Amino acid sequence: MVFRRSLTKAIKKGLEKTASEFSECTPRIVDCFYYGAYDIRPQHLVIWFLFETDSDLDEARSSGLCDRITSATVANLISAGYPKESFTRTKNDVNTGKIRILNGTEEQTQRLMDAISYSCARVSFTSKEDIDRKANGDYHLYFK
Repeated sequence: MVFRRSLTKAIKKGLEKTASEFSECTPRIVDCFYYGAYDIRPQHLVIWFLFETDSDLDEARSSGLCDRITSATVANLISAGYPKESFTRTKNDVNTGKIRILNGTEEQTQRLMDAISYSCARVSFTSKEDIDRKANGDYHLYFK
């Protein structure tokens, strides 16, 4: 459990620094959280930054703010002690030889296998407005 505690500490420290660095930016980040089985493999970390509205999110994406937040988050997590290799796509040990999408093309099957076979820690973005619209404001349901 020591490993999990040290990863959790690095995540919190890195995200606090990122939140501080972007606290004065417009559009404003209204929430940030993380989850995942990072105690099993650090690559299983998922970080979400939320903006208030869909238009705020669109503006953040088009202005490059999301890209800057992503870069800063990765740098801050690594600086806080999160494993650097977690942010590089690595091949997982998944036996994909016998998996096929029913009624799917070979290309669709390959895309699915690539998604399953490769992983890395991720930084993602959404809006509270989208969560309200799609899940009645229920974070757990939205991110399920």
